[in-house]
Amino acid sequence: MDLSVTDFTIVVLAGGIVGWIAGLFGIGGGLLLVPVLNILLGIPVEWAVGSTACQILGPATTSLMARRIRLRDLELPLTLSGGLVLGVWVGTMTLRQLDQLGTIILWEKEVSAAQLVVLGLYFSVMAQVGLFSIWESHRAERGRPIALGWLTDWRIPPLIRLREFEGDRISLLVLCWFGLGIGFLSGLLGMGGGLILIPGMVYLFGIRAQKAILIALIIIWMISFQATVIYAWNGFVDLKLVCALLLGGTFGAQLGSRTGQLWRGQKLRRRFGWLLLATAAMIAFQFVRMFF
Repeated sequence: MDLSVTDFTIVVLAGGIVGWIAGLFGIGGGLLLVPVLNILLGIPVEWAVGSTACQILGPATTSLMARRIRLRDLELPLTLSGGLVLGVWVGTMTLRQLDQLGTIILWEKEVSAAQLVVLGLYFSVMAQVGLFSIWESHRAERGRPIALGWLTDWRIPPLIRLREFEGDRISLLVLCWFGLGIGFLSGLLGMGGGLILIPGMVYLFGIRAQKAILIALIIIWMISFQATVIYAWNGFVDLKLVCALLLGGTFGAQLGSRTGQLWRGQKLRRRFGWLLLATAAMIAFQFVRMFF
């Protein structure tokens, strides 16, 4: 894929805006980059997913190098690694098959199979997480926080003990299926997985937020590294596009993180929810354009 000087500049600006939003809300920009690159800039979804996965590897590596990672911090990520590795591989291979399928006829319209599936999943994930964020922040402000650790009571053998669960035994099978789901969505959608990882570890498994963030950083690096290798092997990574995203995203994230420090937690989560719903609405509008 060739990028002209004008296209490169536009991608840098788009990466800067997405980076600012990512820094503002403390998230990875992958969940926004793919819809923005595909819908607003017209970049094929396969290239958007592959290049975004590669772009995530840079900030993930920098974040890990800035922290002191101890061996015990790797315990849960390595436990999840089997499901993660398999999930990422299945997700990336699914996108490859969708790319080879090309276009399909749906409701008498010819549409890209990859674009239909990827944007459809993005819409579903963003709508659900956005609604959950708004609902959760509303309950927290009213002094009615929701319960944590929904899946810790699923005592499906074999059971193991991990430091993050403070002595309680947890189902290895549940953890593996959780890792498989995160890996599949990350591999197929080109995002690091933090959008689902952190809420999943906090609300589903009751892990403390600060610990969940550290674990998520390790897992995101593992996911983005594997996805980058697979997508590069299949020719879905454009280095010019990756450089443009990194250039804009680095400066944008720094500005966004400074702005985010001025907002309270509940307000930040609510605005994050509305951001996801707005992006879901943009995807829904794209579907309307595709079929009508």
